Amino acid sequence: MNQIIKEDLDQMLTQRQDLDRLANQTILISGANSFIMSYFVMLLLENNRRNGGDTKILALCRSRANAEARLGDYLEDPHLQLLVQDVREPVEYEEDVDICIHAASPAGIHTRQEKPLDTFQINQFGCQNLLQLAQKKQSRKFLLLSSVDVYGDCRNQQRRRESDTGLLDWNYPRNAYAFGKRSAEALCTLCHIQLGMSCVMARPFQVYGPGISLTDGRLHGDFIRQLQESNQIVLKSDGSAVRSFLYLTDATHALLDILHYGKSGEAYNVCGEAEECSVKNLAERYAAQWSTDAKVIFSYEERDTPEVQGALLEVTGDSSKLRGLGWKSQVSLDEGIRRTLQFYANKEL
Repeated sequence: MNQIIKEDLDQMLTQRQDLDRLANQTILISGANSFIMSYFVMLLLENNRRNGGDTKILALCRSRANAEARLGDYLEDPHLQLLVQDVREPVEYEEDVDICIHAASPAGIHTRQEKPLDTFQINQFGCQNLLQLAQKKQSRKFLLLSSVDVYGDCRNQQRRRESDTGLLDWNYPRNAYAFGKRSAEALCTLCHIQLGMSCVMARPFQVYGPGISLTDGRLHGDFIRQLQESNQIVLKSDGSAVRSFLYLTDATHALLDILHYGKSGEAYNVCGEAEECSVKNLAERYAAQWSTDAKVIFSYEERDTPEVQGALLEVTGDSSKLRGLGWKSQVSLDEGIRRTLQFYANKEL
């Protein structure tokens, strides 16, 4: 196992005193091999090994190869079972399922743009299929991994709160991801109201850390890839846009807190006010920790592209609801960047 991941798991296990709530439980997770959920899965499996948690994970993944690459250290674990299928197809499982988590979704910017129909369907139909399974199995909890993208354009509200709703053009293909998440949230809310199902929703902002893709167009991965290739970061915009960032372990704690203590029918922002900065400042922090001669430069040739022109000036969140569950961020942005770069560079920084 990578040393950074091992250290993260060690730290999380010393901090969590409530994983026994998942003892003898079976948890079905779509998108279990995704960047965010893989830490969640590894934490529970490692808790089984060290503390006898006896939590079974049904990891529903579309690609066996990707699942094996992400969860390779646990493939022989008797508490892990891979279910390889498209989540848009009905999910069949004979035994009991205590908790369902829908986290399957194309997350990268390029994938969303190239396959907007798939992006929407995986979010909506996948959520519907898992909700039907949860109802059939009388699961005690359903967790939806939604997104900050559901807020749309909230130009009059800089810091997003869970009650905010912004503008979204439903005929704009790039919004397929946001509308897929909105429709999934609506399904969860309606199942809670009409069927009495215990559904909670998490809305992560920008999460980063070990394992983030370097090729899907998101900021942190893009910066790391550029540093690896050319020892510099090229910004297409002026870098003034401000975003909320959260290290992967803090996000994992947030998901557990929402699962354990979140109120049914409610959504919770997964973000931290302390770790916000501009894109330019983020790039400078990455460059400074990468090497003494790494640079941040600006390109004026691509500023009329859709991803630059369509970017909102500020996307920050209010975490008060999440903090009300007992959560708090623990990893500073600089420390998170250092650990992420160590994972990819395999060198002391």
